[in-house]
Amino acid sequence: MTCNQNSNPSEGGSSTPAGKRPGKRYHALTVGFSVLVFAASAWYIGRTFQWVELARVLREVNLACLIFGGGASIIAYWMLRTLRWHILLRRTETHVPIVDLYLCTAVSLSFSVFTPLQSGEMIKIELLKKHGMMRRSPGYGSFLVERAMDLTTLLTIACVSLLTSLNILPNRAYAYGILGGLALACMAGLIVLAKLQLKGRPQQLLEHMRQCVGDMPTLLLVIAITCVSWASVAFSWQVFLYAAGIHLDFAQSTAIMSIVALVCILSLIPGGLGISEAGTSQLLMHFGCAAAVAQAGSLVLRSCSLVAIALGVAHLGIWKLIRLRRNRRLELVTPAQPSLQHAVRKEVHE
Repeated sequence: MTCNQNSNPSEGGSSTPAGKRPGKRYHALTVGFSVLVFAASAWYIGRTFQWVELARVLREVNLACLIFGGGASIIAYWMLRTLRWHILLRRTETHVPIVDLYLCTAVSLSFSVFTPLQSGEMIKIELLKKHGMMRRSPGYGSFLVERAMDLTTLLTIACVSLLTSLNILPNRAYAYGILGGLALACMAGLIVLAKLQLKGRPQQLLEHMRQCVGDMPTLLLVIAITCVSWASVAFSWQVFLYAAGIHLDFAQSTAIMSIVALVCILSLIPGGLGISEAGTSQLLMHFGCAAAVAQAGSLVLRSCSLVAIALGVAHLGIWKLIRLRRNRRLELVTPAQPSLQHAVRKEVHE
């Protein structure tokens, strides 16, 4: 009988290791919180949305602008994310063909829309690992750096928006306090990353993260790309709202995007379903939109996810076709021609 198990039925009689119970409780609490937030959001939407007027507004949506304009803005965002990841991976001496990097990034970002904290983006690492193009350690190391940069940038944009475009805080000092705390947290994080020493695979992960942020010019370039990528998301939202007949300036669309994105992240609801629509409609009304128009705009923004998923499926199909073509080229090289086979493999990976 091991010391991690309780064999006394009167004391619980469970064979589950005691160390796993806190994890189970944490999972139950997070799921319960997400369900509670979703239920409250669904109740708010069902009670307050003006469905008859809203349907009338939705019938006037410019579908061409929504599909083609919105789709083009989404692809531009994916390209920026690919460029950023390519630069970070290059710092870890990981070289992946840019076409594969883009297609896997597009697929993972499209399907991460409906996963908590957009964790589905990790699919890109597993896809490339499966086909022998990447090791997990540099992949996840660079991914963690990406996530830290995204969260920092999003919080910064939200605070600046609260100080400029939005006037919803009882005291502007809150935004300044968050910005100051964020700057201190970034410096503390870099110091911890430089000093922390672990063992085994966690240490390998840390080393790859250090490689990603160890070169100042590269770090500044990646930060700039991160800012531009989130600006492209705000532009994408502006395009989708324009298709619904809602004309916001770039600062207003940026404010809505950053606040709603953070609320969705904190809610832990996959895709921010429910709370995204509730929050977006309230912010649009704050900017002067009529209630039915604002509510229709929030639903049109939800279609952004549907367009992204459709594009992701298309990108996955293209990637499979490219890999099939490569495999056929390799099959044409007989085992008796190892030098030619090596040359073909090198050409494929370049």
